[in-house]
Amino acid sequence: MAAVKLTHHPNTVPLLVKGQRVALADYITSTCPTIVGPKATFTPTSYLFNGHLQTGYAAYYNSSTTDNDIVYQRQMLDLPDGGHLALDWTPPNQPLDNTPVLVALHGLTGGSHESYIRSVLEVVTRPPFNYRAVVMNCRGCANTSLKTPQLFNGAYTDDLRFVLKHLQEVLPAGTPLVGIGFSLGANILVKYLGEEQEKTPFKAAISVANPFDFMKSSQSLDENYFSRSVYSATMANNLKRAFSKHTDILGQDGKINVEEVMNSSTLRGFDDACTRKMFNYTTVNNYYRDASSCRFIEKVRIPLLCFNALDDPIVPESCIPYDEVKVNPYVVLATTEKGGHLGWFEHLRQPTRWIVKPLAEFIVAMFKIHDIRESPTEMEPDTIAQNVDTIQAAE
Repeated sequence: MAAVKLTHHPNTVPLLVKGQRVALADYITSTCPTIVGPKATFTPTSYLFNGHLQTGYAAYYNSSTTDNDIVYQRQMLDLPDGGHLALDWTPPNQPLDNTPVLVALHGLTGGSHESYIRSVLEVVTRPPFNYRAVVMNCRGCANTSLKTPQLFNGAYTDDLRFVLKHLQEVLPAGTPLVGIGFSLGANILVKYLGEEQEKTPFKAAISVANPFDFMKSSQSLDENYFSRSVYSATMANNLKRAFSKHTDILGQDGKINVEEVMNSSTLRGFDDACTRKMFNYTTVNNYYRDASSCRFIEKVRIPLLCFNALDDPIVPESCIPYDEVKVNPYVVLATTEKGGHLGWFEHLRQPTRWIVKPLAEFIVAMFKIHDIRESPTEMEPDTIAQNVDTIQAAE
């Protein structure tokens, strides 16, 4: 058992809560007992005692079905350059009223089917929470076709910008939006927030297992045989599988040598053969520098909660921008000693993700400030974790 550790500016930004100004850190303390206080501890499943095991179990967990499977309603959104992507809404077939909306961004080659997304949505979109969620699936992901020779990358934020513009057009004015990103999606979200600053329509955001510094993460993945042959190779193979579904259109403009891409054996090799060329970077290092959200987190101007595990084998602690967090009063960083990459599994039998509890608490706390419905969701902080346990027990 280890306590959650918080890092933040000594004077976090004041929030207007029921007519009173409350510092962000103090508001989290009063509304999120699994982030701050005696209950803010994470005890990993005993047989998932390090980051490698937590990360590996996440892959197994993603393939399991549960009684709480999420049902989506898919909307294909045309993009300004002729491409398109899929928005998956849940609950499906609901009127677009002013119910608060959680906007989720997935990790590398992922989508709305990923268990780390479903584990949060199965909670916050169901009683007693009853929020709405929409997952932005990147181009070519989640069983979608490509209409232009472009995939996605960690630096490209224009698609998210367009999705948010669309949401503002279809949702009633004043509908609160909170963003949550996982891994690569967390990096895209934080980079976007730093670019947009006060102009974003998000009221708050959450970053989970953000790589932050692509250069350092890449160096860590390549520094030894195990990381290179397991993690880097696995991510490269996932990217190649995504690429192989669209080789006809991706090879159209002559930028990409398909054979070179398919022969890449590491993440860096794929990014050198494909990503940097597709997005016109002269070197893969220049892409990594441009993509790293650690360069943008200092400019974020909405409440942002970042969650990282210090034993994450893909995002080592050296990637975490502690100094930049400390100078930005809008950001609170929460770290746990254990958890792996997108893991945080607890309990001996049928492990479930502990992190859903602090995430749900923060989501409820942020929506509570901005919910404009006549009868908004009301839950006491101490009951949120109990409700999460109840919902997860049905998995």
